[in-house]
Amino acid sequence: KHILRYVRGTTNMGLFFKRDGTRRIVGYSDSSHNIDIDDGRSTSGHIFYLGSSPITWASQKQPTVALSSCEAEFMAATEAAKQAIWLKELLKEIQSIEEKVILRIDNKSAIALTKNPVFHGRSKHILKKYHFIRECVENEQIEVEHVPGKEQKADILTKPLARIKFKK
Repeated sequence: KHILRYVRGTTNMGLFFKRDGTRRIVGYSDSSHNIDIDDGRSTSGHIFYLGSSPITWASQKQPTVALSSCEAEFMAATEAAKQAIWLKELLKEIQSIEEKVILRIDNKSAIALTKNPVFHGRSKHILKKYHFIRECVENEQIEVEHVPGKEQKADILTKPLARIKFKK
């Protein structure tokens, strides 16, 4: 019943793709720290835009328990980086895209982890596979930027949103 009511109430909503001339890939990555009360795992989400149109998005539970929101955001950013590299290579075959992908994250500590290859006491426990994003930043495949939480477009993929923010 709930799903049918939702579908009936959202028939006038949809995704619109428009050509705006921009060929830059911009992604947003977010996580919700310890949202699952049963196992303590966080949820990751990312969405990528080509110009102003969303072209891919994903939401999934993280495979490892994060000990902080910074760690959860860092893990989510790494998953987004993998998608960004794949997406850039795919789009290179279709059209010329030479610019690096921009990945927007709303956690400044996680951004600092992506740019600093030195291990610190607070990050040494993070599984090595999640440090892939550091290599992408170092090789200038991805540029990580801060985005204020209110402008984080991946928020919808990690937690329930208020009606006003959902309609945005």
